Amino acid sequence: MIHILSGLLKTQHLEILHDLKILRGLLNEPFSRKSLQKIGVILHELDQRVLLHLTQEDQLLYPKLLRHRHEGLRHLGSTFMTEMGNVAGDFSGYIRRWRSEEALTIHWSHFVEESLTITSQLIWRIEREEKELFPLLDAMDWE
Repeated sequence: MIHILSGLLKTQHLEILHDLKILRGLLNEPFSRKSLQKIGVILHELDQRVLLHLTQEDQLLYPKLLRHRHEGLRHLGSTFMTEMGNVAGDFSGYIRRWRSEEALTIHWSHFVEESLTITSQLIWRIEREEKELFPLLDAMDWE
């Protein structure tokens, strides 16, 4: 079960990273009505993907980690869960602030700055999970 779940979460990471790459590319385009529409679409997709990913981690992964017999894995699960709460809160606020084209238009430079920050946070988090958490999950005995 855990290997199937880690495979699913890794696939979601690839999708989220793809969306982040698209968003960063849009930030480099000249400001236009068309770019605003594209940004609206990618923010919606990113929001849906991140929400699904976090829900699956919270409901399926972290409970297993927190109950595991290996103390180090329980501690790692707790650490990742706490850290993700902070990133998730930042991301949720970001999405709320930038839902409207009006907000994007009026505060474009602030949106670009905040987008670079939040995308960096998400990339950092995904890299940590890929390098630290998933290799450990894949190597552990889950019986």
